[in-house]
Amino acid sequence: MIEETRAVTTPDGDMSVVVTRPDGDGPFPVVVLFHHGPGLDGGTRRAMATFSDAGYLVAAPDRYHRHGDLIAVDTAKLRSDPDSEEAKRFGEIFMSVTDEMVADDLAAVLGDLAADPAAGDGPYGVVGYCIGARAVLRSMADHPDRFGAGAAFHPSFCVTPGDDSPHHVVAGLGGPLYVGIGREDRMQSAEANQPLIDAVNARGDGSAAEVLDGANHGFAVPGGPAHHEPAAAQAYAATLALFDGSVRGAALS
Repeated sequence: MIEETRAVTTPDGDMSVVVTRPDGDGPFPVVVLFHHGPGLDGGTRRAMATFSDAGYLVAAPDRYHRHGDLIAVDTAKLRSDPDSEEAKRFGEIFMSVTDEMVADDLAAVLGDLAADPAAGDGPYGVVGYCIGARAVLRSMADHPDRFGAGAAFHPSFCVTPGDDSPHHVVAGLGGPLYVGIGREDRMQSAEANQPLIDAVNARGDGSAAEVLDGANHGFAVPGGPAHHEPAAAQAYAATLALFDGSVRGAALS
């Protein structure tokens, strides 16, 4: 597997994008990956390898690039001292990134991929963890002709008050969606995400939302403190099956 970090220009300056892909020239089917709240850390890179080992080129933009390059934090440490300056600063960074900023960043990533000979030109997959799951829903809604399928692991801020809640776009998405939520999730519970679960399972196109026994928030991030191997294996297997049909399969047809 090959890993590289690229500098991609956005309206707010250069942004690091970590790209992983199988060995060889390609072209390979593409997955855009939105990292979890702690940042584009080692666990995220191991998650990217899961998809590249299965034959995909994966591009992960740095959500926090407006505040520094590849910022990543130990959230367990921050939670142990929530009044620390580090915790307060990261909270400000986390909350400062808007949907519009993520959309601008995605446009830059898509432009970079369009010029990459290793990136296939068929439909892409899109994956998000925690806050990245919100970006999955927004991205699939904004780019129905680009993304053929999506996956959201332990989603956060996908069900919010008001008509602009991200889960409202699910019915109109152009491709199937997998959602995996831990039954023991103490940050964004299955109960809080029930409208998202219901919307996904009502699609009838191979989409599926499931609640995974024994798993807490962060279960799908390899090597993380909440990593839950049985739940993660089930979620990745379901996602790769979806992508192999709607991303890789569509590119070959």
